[in-house]
Amino acid sequence: MDFVSWKEREIHREKFFIADGIINRSLWDKAPVKVLFLMKEAYESSSNVMEEWALNDYLAGKKLNELGKTMWWSMAQWVDGVNKLVETGEVNSFDKDYKSNPKMEEAFHSCAIINIKKSSGKSSSSSDDLSTYVDSDWDLLMEQIQRINPDLIICGATYPLIESKLVKSEPIAEWLYYKNGYHFVDFWHPSNQWPYKVKYYSLMSALKQSKEQWIPKKLV
Repeated sequence: MDFVSWKEREIHREKFFIADGIINRSLWDKAPVKVLFLMKEAYESSSNVMEEWALNDYLAGKKLNELGKTMWWSMAQWVDGVNKLVETGEVNSFDKDYKSNPKMEEAFHSCAIINIKKSSGKSSSSSDDLSTYVDSDWDLLMEQIQRINPDLIICGATYPLIESKLVKSEPIAEWLYYKNGYHFVDFWHPSNQWPYKVKYYSLMSALKQSKEQWIPKKLV
């Protein structure tokens, strides 16, 4: 993705920009289901950091037990669950030892993550602010999605922000929409305060009911 041109847009100019995308290209290419998370915004917590960085590169160099934010752990559980749902046809039991499971770590590194807002990120998000970035950058966001070309897009409390940019249609299953050539899941943010198990089983149960619709054609 041409992030150089992206950064030159007025809304991003001279602001701290955090790129994003596929975490590990090799694992992405081998993944049973190519899962993209559409998130809100990333941010640099230290005012001393001057050099811009990419979220996917940062995550590629980290193990699950090194990542302090609970959202990454939820995302790892969800990707692993989606893969196993496709492989077995059933919802796999929640793995309470996920942080020390190398398969879970591999699943996490096989996904892609993009943020709606790529500059001036904050620790808490405003819907009005994020909508401004959707309006400004939707063409580039859609281009980034198309370049990544995922099988399933899990929206972390972002679907309402992008819905007006997509073709109008009713959900085809629980939380599931097929729009603009992609399957979107309108779901909670991974850092939602519900217990891990509740989030995991809620998502997996819904996706099991609709798997015949979103399962990658190459696996049918």
